[in-house]
Amino acid sequence: MNKILNEEDQLIKFGTKLSALYIILGVIGFVILILPMIYYSNDKIDNIGVIGDTVGGILNPILAVPAITLTFLAFWVQYQANQEIQKQFKIQQFESQFYEMLRLHKENINEMKIAGYDYKMSISYNSADSSTTTTRTQVERFVEGRKVFVSMANELIACYRICKACDKENKYKSKELLELSYRIFFFGSQSTLIKSKTIDSTFITIVKDELKEIRKKHRETVGGVKEYQVGDKKIKFFIKYSPFTGHENKLGHYYRHLYGIVKYVVDRENEGLFTYSKSREYLKILRSQMSNNEQLMLYYNYIIGFGRDWESKKSGNEYFTKYRMLHNLPIDKVKYATKPRVHFKSFIDSIDREKEGSLFEWGDFDDAKK
Repeated sequence: MNKILNEEDQLIKFGTKLSALYIILGVIGFVILILPMIYYSNDKIDNIGVIGDTVGGILNPILAVPAITLTFLAFWVQYQANQEIQKQFKIQQFESQFYEMLRLHKENINEMKIAGYDYKMSISYNSADSSTTTTRTQVERFVEGRKVFVSMANELIACYRICKACDKENKYKSKELLELSYRIFFFGSQSTLIKSKTIDSTFITIVKDELKEIRKKHRETVGGVKEYQVGDKKIKFFIKYSPFTGHENKLGHYYRHLYGIVKYVVDRENEGLFTYSKSREYLKILRSQMSNNEQLMLYYNYIIGFGRDWESKKSGNEYFTKYRMLHNLPIDKVKYATKPRVHFKSFIDSIDREKEGSLFEWGDFDDAKK
């Protein structure tokens, strides 16, 4: 608002100076014209009216043009000021809504909670026979906040390895198994939504049964890294809650709200409220609220097809590339999925990194392959 007032003040001062200049020039012009006419006139008194008409006829157009110009300038200055004030008001409304959405995003994360369990060991001593008794008591534990995404990433990878171990004949590609693993991770192993266009139902049933047995053993295991035999392979993972029961309720809401914030910013840019660089600044604030594991899970959600609208030619969205919403993605942690540098190679090859910045914080090229 102060900027608008300063600009309007400068324009008013400029208009005042311009008006004063025209008045001075008008007076000088009047004197230059009238003095010779009075001096060389024989009938000075009689010719004053004629001289006045002459001077008026000459000066009126000269003074009228700047007067009209100044009037137009005054209206134009006021119009521009009003437009700028309206724009600033809309930006204030946008920022108020944006930061409210950002606050809700942080609340969504803080409210994320997975009920789990742990075991408390206690040893009692019997003085009568000098024996000791070890008691194991199950206690409730919660995985909360951003730590949820760390456990989720571990759970998804463990699910993939179990699916891979069940595929003894290597019938399926990594991409197919990852899609199946993500569905199990997202909906839960007992969900009717666990299906695939390329993986037969018999194999899916085998995986479900294996996960059911692992879940039973997992609850009985005391602390430490859990290790399970699946076929001829040993699968290790450490999760402090019952795995493969699904996270649809948590992640569905989280991803919808996150997507809504990004879309809200980009839509306002497309309406002309602010520039692309300003959009990047707002989205950088949003991205700074996301942990590396959040971005990792967002990439998995996208690459298996659930979050395809984040980067889609059909919808015209370029939230991951043009707006860098995966800039802080921990590239080396991406497993069993298409590597981000490979997936976004065409975009990486097209950008001017000096002007636009790199796509990924860790660099757009694999140093080991240079």
